Amino acid sequence: RPPAWPESFGQLAGRGFQPVRRTPMHDRHLEAGAVMTVAGQWLRPAHYVGEPEAAIELEVHAVRKAAGMIDVSTLGGIELRGPEAGAFLERVYTYRYADLPVGRARYTLMCDLGGAVVDDGVACRLTDDLFYATATTGNSGAVHQEMLRWNAEWRMDVDIANVTGAYAAVNLAGPNSRHCLAELAGDVDLSAEAFPYMAVRTGTVAGIPARLIRVGFVGELGWEIHVPAGCGEALWDALTEVEKGHGLRPAGIEAQRILRLEKGHIIIGQDTDGLTHPHEVAMGWALDDEKPWFVGGRGLDMRMRRGLGRRLVGFALADPTAPLPEECHLVVRGDEITGRVTSIAHSPTLGCAIGLAYVAADQGTPGNRFTIKGEGGDMVEAVVTPLPFYDPKGERQKL
Repeated sequence: RPPAWPESFGQLAGRGFQPVRRTPMHDRHLEAGAVMTVAGQWLRPAHYVGEPEAAIELEVHAVRKAAGMIDVSTLGGIELRGPEAGAFLERVYTYRYADLPVGRARYTLMCDLGGAVVDDGVACRLTDDLFYATATTGNSGAVHQEMLRWNAEWRMDVDIANVTGAYAAVNLAGPNSRHCLAELAGDVDLSAEAFPYMAVRTGTVAGIPARLIRVGFVGELGWEIHVPAGCGEALWDALTEVEKGHGLRPAGIEAQRILRLEKGHIIIGQDTDGLTHPHEVAMGWALDDEKPWFVGGRGLDMRMRRGLGRRLVGFALADPTAPLPEECHLVVRGDEITGRVTSIAHSPTLGCAIGLAYVAADQGTPGNRFTIKGEGGDMVEAVVTPLPFYDPKGERQKL
């Protein structure tokens, strides 16, 4: 709320307090020569040793051709325990969770009351009455508070705990990741039959109790390994030891952003804004229309009655030699602004520039061309490209 009485400019002009959080593996990143960057309240490795462009390209190729390990301890972690935990998740997220089998994970999408997308992650069912849900790096506190607020109103039989600081996590991904993990997780069957895509298992990795989630944010065979925070460095050291012969190398957040862009995966808060609803970002598949109710469902129905005004599409440049637009550059049609670029990068895997942008709904058909107003007013022509750019059938993450 506003201040109860006026405040002087002198009070407002002081230095703001900006907290900084470090992951349990922070010192290991510095020892490996990482260049750190701020992501939300966290310090994360942007890339490791070398000139930025070359280092990022090496890290992307490592994940695509061998294996990479990415510190994802910044992901939010929320435990929901109780007989109504599944029913509670069905209310706060858009899909179904009460029927989720033990040992399986499912994508989560959260909307506000107006139907706008506010967060995403995965929900893992560890036992009948225990779920472990992840949230985006910058939203774990807000998601937890929102869950507590709703349950203060609903009074369901569920206990909700923010355990973000209690766990360290590493995303181990790439075609050689199964071989790397097999050397450390002898008590977990990692075969595709026993541990399929979007499954979750508990066991030990390098002797450390771990939750393993088979997910594919970067589009390759891979696992998220969640361990107690105090064991984060030990996990990182153990993975570093098994790299020989497997091509495993650490990768930073810049490589991760390119890898997910090649798969067309959105980042909440970057590829969405405060008005974005699921249908605008092709997330209609994450909505369960048979549920009687979920937070934002009514608001979404009301917005869809007005029709779809814009959509997020993938694009490539019509002329590969044209100047590369930047994020937030405008999409224009004549004198009309129809959208903006949300993500763009040169793809080391595809050898060309790719991006995501909002365009008018009638511009979103693959093959259509649209114009981006670039630096200095230069007009750059782009072509709508089907998503994902890389591995369109999703076969590599299901090996």
